[in-house]
Amino acid sequence: MNYTKAKIFNIALKNLRISQSLQSAQQTDRNTVILNEYYESARDEVLKDFDWNFANAYRELTPTGNVPQNPHFLYEYDYPNDCLFARELIDGYSERIIEFEVSATPTFQKVITTNVSPAILRYTKVITNENFFPVEFAMALSWYLAFLAAPSISANRALQNDCLSVYNAILKRAKVLNAQEGFLETKEDNKWMELR
Repeated sequence: MNYTKAKIFNIALKNLRISQSLQSAQQTDRNTVILNEYYESARDEVLKDFDWNFANAYRELTPTGNVPQNPHFLYEYDYPNDCLFARELIDGYSERIIEFEVSATPTFQKVITTNVSPAILRYTKVITNENFFPVEFAMALSWYLAFLAAPSISANRALQNDCLSVYNAILKRAKVLNAQEGFLETKEDNKWMELR
């Protein structure tokens, strides 16, 4: 099923017990304006809240050429523009997951520091096209959006709490579904074979 911003808005309104649907996410009525105010923040928070498969991306990082401010690290890399949340850093040679830190330079540039070169970042990518949203993400987003907009649209604190509870339940189920998709064979330690 393909989603649009208007469809997600309508689901959020239904979650808030408002039966009147909107035709477009560009309408200027009160509810649409409120939902638009919260939408990007809600989308990004739901993307960050969980390691969604559909938003997974990898990138070999670009060195800044600067010495890291943190003396515990040797290398400083640019933070990718499309990165919403850094999940893991992988050593480009050994393929091991390694320690890293996200910080800011004195000029307020976001950087990643670590002790390996090259380094590959696994991260959650900013996804703005609703057509790519799987159903469990779209549903979670609609409930989180309803949670954020509830004080302005319904002024019902109990309803707002219900929206957050349903969001958390949907997120929990999405984690199970997400874990079932795909297969990654781990490298096993075969030292026991060498000892035989």
